[in-house]
Amino acid sequence: MKIFPFMLVTLSITPLLTACQDETATSAPDTQAQSFTQTSLSLPQQGDFSVTDVTEPQLPPINSSRESLSFISVPSKTLSISPPPSSHSSSSDEYWTTVTGAELNRGVSLSISQASSVIRISPRADTSSGSLMHSQAISPDRIQLINLNNKPGASKSSSNIHSLADPQALATAGLTDDSSALTMSSSAKPGKYQLKVSEHLAPKSSYLVNVKEKHSPYQLMLTSKFRVSSQARSLDFNVSLTNSDHSLKPTASLKHSDGSYQTLKLVSNNGQWQAQLPDTLAMPSSNRGLSEIQIDTQTLVNGIEVIRTVKTAFKQFVPSAKIQQQVNTRWREGVPISISFSLDIAEEGRFALSGYLTGSDASGQDKTILKTESANWLTLDNSAMLLKLDPLLIQESGLSAPFKLMGLELKDQGQMARLSYQQEALILEQ
Repeated sequence: MKIFPFMLVTLSITPLLTACQDETATSAPDTQAQSFTQTSLSLPQQGDFSVTDVTEPQLPPINSSRESLSFISVPSKTLSISPPPSSHSSSSDEYWTTVTGAELNRGVSLSISQASSVIRISPRADTSSGSLMHSQAISPDRIQLINLNNKPGASKSSSNIHSLADPQALATAGLTDDSSALTMSSSAKPGKYQLKVSEHLAPKSSYLVNVKEKHSPYQLMLTSKFRVSSQARSLDFNVSLTNSDHSLKPTASLKHSDGSYQTLKLVSNNGQWQAQLPDTLAMPSSNRGLSEIQIDTQTLVNGIEVIRTVKTAFKQFVPSAKIQQQVNTRWREGVPISISFSLDIAEEGRFALSGYLTGSDASGQDKTILKTESANWLTLDNSAMLLKLDPLLIQESGLSAPFKLMGLELKDQGQMARLSYQQEALILEQ
């Protein structure tokens, strides 16, 4: 009877000892198989960009999630890793001009270079008197369009107009701003016209006149950046008019979040234009907002005056973080399993990091193995980010060293803004 309790104690302790021995036996080789290397990011190349001075954002973040996320995916074999576009293009066959009710009653001069053009008059809100005033809608039958090139009495207004549309008709087409419109006759000749409204309008009321010259061979082409740092003092752009070799002298204005426009100084630099941004450039009221720049041109083509307006939106962002040069790589049995980065940040926030791991094939060519992505909420005390790698995918790829990290991209998810990109970021060497 005395032996039995002793046997129970012995049996109960034995599994614990065995478990400790098993844990020691399995963890020791794993620790020995791992190693760490430290290296620096590669030098920037053409197409790369990054933040220089880190600045604290002022607007509430769009994404404030504290959840850590990490993804590994296998891209298409036809994927070409390339820098994201830094600019975009837009074109215009129309122009806008803002006029008062008094000017419309007297007659507004318009340049038309295309038959069958559409002219729309939209009443605007006006606050110049100190209070909000909505301009009245205009009845289409009170609109006149007179060809100023013809001799007096040679042409009536009605012969230049093909059709008219009132605010109700335009509302059914989705234009709910109380605007009225007319379509010019297909026989109308290019030249100077006078747009006139015969009904009395409040002298200080405001209207936006839009002239759209459909199918015109003269398109104003604008190429500009769509991401601009809050620290930038200029916005570069290129502008040209199709079917014309005339040099253009554009004007530019910046649209603020309240709808007002501010004229910008332009500087020509080797065929490219720079719009000088004001020192007190107002950021949008939300990180979801965009800023807008408007370019206007006026030139003669084959003796015909061509006026164009083109608008383009761009994202203003605060340079809130940058990647430090020193990078740590974790290895197991000659295969990289993770890459650790440290970030310089000005304020806590949510950031995302992504990149592509490549390996070398038998001919020495780089081939993509996987894409790794990570997102996390970073603080001033903890600003490290980890890109995980999949050893099994690396081994199954049949590719070998040198492994490279390509297309390294840092985003501020609070601003939904891309902060940096590096095409060939890192060569992984053990």
